[in-house]
Order: sequence, then structure tokens, then C-alpha cells
Amino acid sequence: MHFKSGAHSSRWLKTMTKRILRIYTILGFCFLYLPLFFLVLFSFNDNIIPSLPFRGFTLKWYRELSYDFVLHEALYSSLIIATATTCISTVIGTLAAFPLVRSTFSFKRASQALLLLPMIIPHFLMGVALLLFFSFVHLPLSRLTIILGHVVFTLPFAVLIVSTRLYGFDRTLEKAGGDLGASPFRVFWHITLPLIAPGVIGAAMFVFTLSMDEFLITYFVSGQRGTLTMHIWSLMKDGIGPRINALASLLFAVSFLILIIAGWVTRNSGQTQR
Repeated sequence: MHFKSGAHSSRWLKTMTKRILRIYTILGFCFLYLPLFFLVLFSFNDNIIPSLPFRGFTLKWYRELSYDFVLHEALYSSLIIATATTCISTVIGTLAAFPLVRSTFSFKRASQALLLLPMIIPHFLMGVALLLFFSFVHLPLSRLTIILGHVVFTLPFAVLIVSTRLYGFDRTLEKAGGDLGASPFRVFWHITLPLIAPGVIGAAMFVFTLSMDEFLITYFVSGQRGTLTMHIWSLMKDGIGPRINALASLLFAVSFLILIIAGWVTRNSGQTQR
């Protein structure tokens, strides 16, 4: 009898724990995504003041974005910067991942920690440090300095993502290619790179998203060249208008789509490799 009572209490405790964790998870997701929900909702509100109650459904704020030529120039600049940053960070990150994963040398863990340090440094401090460095080397602020700043910020993410692919890599395939007479370059190009390509693509997509969304570092090293985030900041000086909600909603949708594609490519490639 005592055993049945104890088993019933244990089941009741497990059930209550699961319910509490479920409620806690729901509240956590609401805290994270409820502001984004209202941002998207107000982008379709017919009222120029983003507030409830909902006045009416409209797409005119999205149509107005197509007439904003300053926005188009800022978007063009952001795309150039993000593309250049993606190419540089992905190539350097892929090359840097190999010695960090496969090689054994002194201070390897210290090198890994130093490489990943920009991920935890506040962007404000990084922006100030980059501004002081560019001033010290007499490099004028331009689109180039923005690209360099974004590379410093995004490179650790590229290294980390590519490294996860290399840790599960079967090196016997490379040895087999070498035994068959292939040069190290051909082994890398025809065996190694195709197998780690999903990780490289995922890193490139993630770096592109980070570069497009970066504001603080861009604010310090931009000079006269504005980006999309800088344009949004200039629009917010007069308050948060419906056009900002529409533009932010589009950016959120594109960023979310890129991350979903990157995750899908990485996950499916992992299953194929296994």
C-alpha cells in the first residue's frame, strides 16, 4: 500500500514538473517573439501611429519602400559589404579551421580562445577599438573599413561552423585518394571540400546574415557610407513609423529564411554523409 502511494506521488510529481516546464517554455518563447509579432502586425496597420486597436489592413507602407531611393542606395551598399564580408570570412574561416582541428601545436587551446574572443567582446568596445586602429594607421573611414570591421566580427562564427564539420570528417577518404595518386590539392578539391561544403555554405549564409544586421560596429567605422541599418537608425530619429516596421519585417523574414536554409542544408548533408 505504501509502495502504491509512493509510485502515485512520483507520477504526480513528474506530471507537474512537465507541466511547469511546458508553461515556462511557452512564456519564454512569448517573451522572445511577441515583440516581433507586434512589429510585423503594425507594419500592416493603416494607422500611421503604431498602436492598438488595429485600424485596418494595408500594404501601402511596403509600397512606399519601393519609392525610397535613399533606402535603395543603403540596401545596395549593405549587399556589397555583406557579400564581400561573406567571401573573405568564409574563405579565411575555412582555411583556419583545418589547423585548429587537425594540427597539434603549442598553445592550441589559447589560439582557439583568442580566435573566438570577438564573439564575446561587446560590439561597442570592438567598434571603438577598430576606430582607434584605423585612425592610427591613417586609413580613412569608408566601405572598406566597414568590410574589415565585419570580417573581424564574423570570422569566428565561420571558423566555428566549419570546425563542427571537420570534427566528424572521415579522414580515411583523404588517405584513400592519396594512395591512388591524387595530389594534396586534388584530394582537397575533389574529396574534402565537397564533403564539408554544406558546413561552408551554412557558414557563408550565417556570416551574410550577421553582416546585414550589424549596426554598432558599422556606426563607428562607416564614415560617409551608410548601410541599411544606419538608414533605419536615421529614420527612428522621428519616432518609430510604419515604414520602419515594414522594413524591419522584411529584414526579419529574409534573415529567418536564410537561417532556415542554412540549417536545412547542414542537417541534410550530415545525414547524407552518415
